Amino acid sequence: MNISPQIEPVSTERLLTCLGLAIDEAKLVRSIIKSRDTAKKLKMEKPFSQSLVFLNREIEYLEAKLVQVRSRANRNL
Repeated sequence: MNISPQIEPVSTERLLTCLGLAIDEAKLVRSIIKSRDTAKKLKMEKPFSQSLVFLNREIEYLEAKLVQVRSRANRNL
């Protein structure tokens, strides 16, 4: 008798969705950390530059995207 385990398509799809969200989260966290480090350096060099204003807006955007990704991940648990 040859019985092979079968994986349900729904569970495979869910696993792939969660994996994709985890990858998105990791990318966002890495970008936020890098941007914050850059912002710190820029603030010390040029505290009132347009680049710093833009970078701070970008950090806010990335943080909002991170909240969205984590929210979607929590819904898939």
